[in-house]
Amino acid sequence: MKQEEPVGELTLTTGGKLEYFHWVSDEVTGDGAYVPSDVTDTADAYMMEPVRFGSEIYVRDIFSLLDRNPVLVGIFKRVYAAEYLGESKKGNAVPYTGEYDPEDIEYLELFCNWEKDSGTNEITGIHQLSLRGVGYELRDNIVSGGDKYVKGTRIDWGVAFSPLGQIFNLPLRFNSEVSVADSRNLSHSLHNFRVPSPTLAQVIHAVLWELAWAGNPDQTVEFVERIHEAAENMSGPTTTQEFSCLLGLSEEQMNRGPKKSESP
Repeated sequence: MKQEEPVGELTLTTGGKLEYFHWVSDEVTGDGAYVPSDVTDTADAYMMEPVRFGSEIYVRDIFSLLDRNPVLVGIFKRVYAAEYLGESKKGNAVPYTGEYDPEDIEYLELFCNWEKDSGTNEITGIHQLSLRGVGYELRDNIVSGGDKYVKGTRIDWGVAFSPLGQIFNLPLRFNSEVSVADSRNLSHSLHNFRVPSPTLAQVIHAVLWELAWAGNPDQTVEFVERIHEAAENMSGPTTTQEFSCLLGLSEEQMNRGPKKSESP
């Protein structure tokens, strides 16, 4: 019986280079090895393949891949891929230094944001990755925005509404640890899992989805201005529901906005 060949592997490396490692056997000796092929310019053919980050990846590498694959720009039209690709070429990206700052982002994290309805046992969120900023490991206890954060933990930062230039040069990493929250009590974890690598489509979509929450780059700027104007018009303490009404949004939409939390 013929032995099945090992499954190939897709890797993404710095600069947006995409390689597919396929198994090649020597017809004479029968020996085999994985051989890489550069598939950067045909990324659309590998959209549903799990992708491993072969080195440190940056947000700019995702846009490099988009730039070399016009087909991908069309695939992600609904999340304004063309508009954000154009924005990425304006040369206004903030340099990344990696220097410690307790109130800054060290890297961006792709993660699974799953919830389980304890009544129906249905798990939601499994098809899409989420994106957040992860702060530096705190060297001291700090107070930020009125909240206390403990030494040795990290602050999680929401990046929705952020200009592309602010996150363009940040490292991008995948967290395979999944904590399934109770949809009726999000602070309660029901299950913990480790998941395999995401597909290339999930990675690209997650980055664009978070950028495009309020629309294209111009619409996002306008939306942030509306937030500032609404904040200035508040006369006192305001609930999330009241604030979202000022913006014409549902509370669910507002909950996707920038926020901070503490993580170990």
